[in-house]
Amino acid sequence: MVLNRGMMEARHKESACSLGEKQNPCDRQRVLVVDDEPGIRKIFQEILSTGLPGCNIDVASNGTEAVELFKTFHHCVLLMDLHMPVMDGETAFYKLSELCEKENRAMPTVVFCAGYEPSYELHRVIADSRGHCILRKPVTNDMLLDTIKARLLQ
Repeated sequence: MVLNRGMMEARHKESACSLGEKQNPCDRQRVLVVDDEPGIRKIFQEILSTGLPGCNIDVASNGTEAVELFKTFHHCVLLMDLHMPVMDGETAFYKLSELCEKENRAMPTVVFCAGYEPSYELHRVIADSRGHCILRKPVTNDMLLDTIKARLLQ
């Protein structure tokens, strides 16, 4: 079943990573950092590794890699840039939604980290969700850690 964006918006009104009946749960010990800039990936990975001991921090350089890694590890939280080559963050978000629906997986929380405003549709999904959010670059270490920690505990 392919979901249209309206159906995905309704699905995301529930807390991300929450379980419906018999859904495969997210791995609450895994976070995926998705950004096309190697320096940003490295900094975010270091901040999260230090602030979240015992948590596995994986990295991807674009949305396509993120979707493939998610298929294997079913991360609980994705920290994702919006503007990337190959597949942007918004497209990856909708691909993840379709994958979770198709394979009966709990949807991860997605924290978009970007320097510009998301599309109107994505903004609505974020506004209607208790889990998804957007952080504006530049982001402080404390803000990044607090945001990810809060979503791992949802």
